[in-house]
Amino acid sequence: MTQILVTLNEDATTQHVRKAIELLRGVVSTTVFKTKAETNQKTLRQQEYVKESLTRAFDELKRAQRGEHKMMTDEEFMAELKAEGIA
Repeated sequence: MTQILVTLNEDATTQHVRKAIELLRGVVSTTVFKTKAETNQKTLRQQEYVKESLTRAFDELKRAQRGEHKMMTDEEFMAELKAEGIA
């Protein structure tokens, strides 16, 4: 079996190129691989969200330790979630 790697620019429609390749005699299958940058965008957004959430939580904890903010107990937190219909 022989494989050919085809790199497309952003202007080319992957679906059309893939269909054209499938029309060639002897083509067994076609597979599309996304570049690492495209697949990592979702992961990077998730990591940024987690970082921002943890930063807010840590800042809230520091304010509570200084006496500027009162932290909720776990029972108060669960009651709030239930009141909002989340839990």
